[in-house]
Amino acid sequence: MPILDNFSFFRRPPSYFLVSFGILIGWALVLLLISDKISLIFTHIPFEYNEGWNAYLSERAVGLVPAPLYPDPHNSLIFNNYPPLSFYLVGWLGYAIGDMVWAGRILALSAWFGTVILIFRLILQTGGNRLGAHIGSLIFALYSSYFFHSYIAMNDPQWMAHFFMLLGLSAIIQKQTALRITTAATFFIIGGLIKHNLFALPLAVTGWLFIRDKKMALLWVTLGLAGIIISTIGFNALYHNHFMIVDILHHKRVITLRRIKKALGRLAIFLPLIIFSASFLKKNIHLAKTSPKGLLAIFASLSLLFGIFESLGEGVSYNAFFESLIAFSLIVGLLFSNRWTEKRPFLSSAVVAFLPVLATSAFCLPNIIGHQHRLYREKQQWDDVISYVKAIKSPVICDISEICYWAGKDYKLDFFNFYQAVKRGASLDPLNKAIVTPVPNSMIRITLANKNPTYSPLWKIIMSYPHRYKRISPHVEIIEITGQKK
Repeated sequence: MPILDNFSFFRRPPSYFLVSFGILIGWALVLLLISDKISLIFTHIPFEYNEGWNAYLSERAVGLVPAPLYPDPHNSLIFNNYPPLSFYLVGWLGYAIGDMVWAGRILALSAWFGTVILIFRLILQTGGNRLGAHIGSLIFALYSSYFFHSYIAMNDPQWMAHFFMLLGLSAIIQKQTALRITTAATFFIIGGLIKHNLFALPLAVTGWLFIRDKKMALLWVTLGLAGIIISTIGFNALYHNHFMIVDILHHKRVITLRRIKKALGRLAIFLPLIIFSASFLKKNIHLAKTSPKGLLAIFASLSLLFGIFESLGEGVSYNAFFESLIAFSLIVGLLFSNRWTEKRPFLSSAVVAFLPVLATSAFCLPNIIGHQHRLYREKQQWDDVISYVKAIKSPVICDISEICYWAGKDYKLDFFNFYQAVKRGASLDPLNKAIVTPVPNSMIRITLANKNPTYSPLWKIIMSYPHRYKRISPHVEIIEITGQKK
């Protein structure tokens, strides 16, 4: 099946092979970028600090650990501000293969590949051709594997949520019937039960349906609200408390306008796509009643607003703009399908669309590849660290919690969320109690900057207690608490 169709210009052999070769080169680069993460899925190398958090909570979800999935968020050291479904999905697979981190990585990578396929399909469903579908899906795959490399095959549920919501969108983008609306609402509810703060696409679909067909819109809203209410009641009954609602809706995350610079700075890599899509947004946002392209225009606009707002929260990274990447990948795919039929405009447009990658590749690509080699060299180091921690007889607390998870230690302290709670006025008493109960008590500090954020204030408190210090690897320190404060 040819990559290009409906473009008489590209049927001339030189142009056909030029564009086909460019697309193949792009996919080869994507495979190069993700190859290290795929090869390291079944290793004990920590990718990011929250992989262990997800792993520990997944154990709780399937009953491998006799501890609540949603602890009391008041005066607690462990918090859970995510909906429950991802913990069960990861937990069931983790139970089968024997490792929750590996299970989460497998599901995240599978969902990322599924998202690539659905972007290809959605471009075709909204009127694009195969050329546009290939370019749109390549835009998504290349941007996400290049700029958001750390999120590939990482034990984090966000790609799963995007996958299910796009699956729902695919069900209704061409035709809206009661059965299709029901199917789509089911997939969106599943996505929301995996990650709760993906608002742009559900709201865009809701607005689009009200513009297009109020009867179907009312069915959509009714099903959505019913699904949310039933799920909430069901899970609350399962946990015999309201801590899930309290921690998700009243999570003590620090949100500040001082982060607006960082939020806007993250938009820089999207600027060429935004500029490139400006005419599409202007034209189609008013055509929602007659065309699914209007839905994509609404989706893209909302995704930017929510991305900026969510970036104001501490601990939020580029993942706040994943919806934007998906939306603009779809739009760019449609633009390449329908607008350019001459060689020069097409090629110049391709340069603009891929400009952030082209402009930074000379600097960033060697760093990414170098990082891959460093990860391979770290494998034995992390295995040795985990063996050392496993042999410690006293309780252990790790700021990179997957180290403690792989060492078979209990989950004692959620560094990030507890630090957020303290910054919002929570008491330090639970931490002080954990530090000296019992004595001796060992704290594992990872000093590798790309593995974890800084928790300097918490470590200052910990190290104010009598302690012994030992470095067991270039980036891993053990602080053993030896007694009470004098």
